[in-house]
Amino acid sequence: MSIRRTTALLLGGLFLSLSLPSLYALEEQRGSKPQLDPASAQLVGVWEIFQTKEPGKPYQTGYKGRPFVGKGANAFTLLLEYRDDGTFRRLERRAGQLDKVQEGTWKLSGHELRHHRQGAQGDEVMYIRFDGANRYTSIEVFERTADPGLFAQFERRK
Repeated sequence: MSIRRTTALLLGGLFLSLSLPSLYALEEQRGSKPQLDPASAQLVGVWEIFQTKEPGKPYQTGYKGRPFVGKGANAFTLLLEYRDDGTFRRLERRAGQLDKVQEGTWKLSGHELRHHRQGAQGDEVMYIRFDGANRYTSIEVFERTADPGLFAQFERRK
């Protein structure tokens, strides 16, 4: 009986010594965050729109006659929160309406920023240019529509 017990303990120890390192590796992999390249890392944070421009027209501090106001009775703004795990949150605030929140994933490749919102059939594609550490300009192109697109400038929210 003691030989069987010793053999069982040795086999159990061998099994545990072979399987536990791989379990630890899986746990580390689950807890690790994907590393962002420097341009993508620059986008992480909360951004608020402050100017828009239609092609061929000057920049304005609003959109189609409505000025950007973050809070209050005349609220009309757009906030984008980019997280380092590749997810984003988009908040549209309009006076007299409930805030509209959309979430999804984002990916920046060169100057091309892709949003994939939950429930959307395709990606929203924008081209962006950083105008400093706390400002960027985006160009959104509306494919398959008569709308020529929109230029928007965002500032990092503090």
